[in-house]
Amino acid sequence: MSLRFEQPVIDKAEQSRVHIGITDAEIVQMLAAYRLFGLWRIDIETGHFFASEDVHTIFDLLYSDGPVNLAELMSRIHEEDRSLIAQTFEEASRHGAGFHFVYRVDNRLGGYKLVRSVGRIRDDESGGGIVGITYEFVEKLRVVGFEDNTASR
Repeated sequence: MSLRFEQPVIDKAEQSRVHIGITDAEIVQMLAAYRLFGLWRIDIETGHFFASEDVHTIFDLLYSDGPVNLAELMSRIHEEDRSLIAQTFEEASRHGAGFHFVYRVDNRLGGYKLVRSVGRIRDDESGGGIVGITYEFVEKLRVVGFEDNTASR
């Protein structure tokens, strides 16, 4: 599976949204409406992993707002990809690098789905640790459709 380290996000130019008038909360809501889009955080000191509802859904885990059962979560990841996950977090922590990787997660139907995680090391001012997002490549789209029942002219 692919793995790529990047420069920390803090080294990239911040995009201005002032002229658009859109908030961070609105951005997250729109992303979550498009696909399963989960947010997560790892507390390096305790080793605890906290995740939003969509991460639980992606990994087919019961939702809890406490730390995620990492043994159960890791059991859903393809055996060949588990070492990639560990290597990624270790390298990111050591070098303070941002990262993203693609890996296979059990789809609970006898196969696997592709999942992408993107993360970065947090600075000490915001509590330290690693923060990121996880989403499916082939997802169940959350679609609302409107039918046109007007008579043809």
